Amino acid sequence: MNRVQKIAWSIVITTLLGLALSLITFARLYPKYGGTPKTFAAFSFMGIVGLSMFSPIIFREDKGTVKFDERDKLIQRNAAWAGFAMSNLFFALACFIPFYILGANTLIRVNWLPSIYVGATLIYFITWAVAILVQYGWGDKSGE
Repeated sequence: MNRVQKIAWSIVITTLLGLALSLITFARLYPKYGGTPKTFAAFSFMGIVGLSMFSPIIFREDKGTVKFDERDKLIQRNAAWAGFAMSNLFFALACFIPFYILGANTLIRVNWLPSIYVGATLIYFITWAVAILVQYGWGDKSGE
């Protein structure tokens, strides 16, 4: 398993862990507090995803080996395009769904804008990681 695959796995694992903890906490808090900000604080567990940003430090480059070839660059490029496409799709849906459901004259609070941005970024990285793993074959098949 090469370095990029290890980084992709760490992104997938930390994202799933953060999402699972957030949803479990949300499910436990919702009956008690309803739709209040105390309930939505459960999504603070998504901060665990930030730990995956230490992956390039943890998984250092091997000395003296070939790091990338043409196939690896193509896989990286395709994964980046997939992440970009899914991130833009998420952003477009986040903009147009409220427009069509609530109507053209409805105002949306500015508080939602950072959430949309964070969601689009999260979608980019998880799509990038899954695309990397799919193109390499998900497992340790020595496709380096």
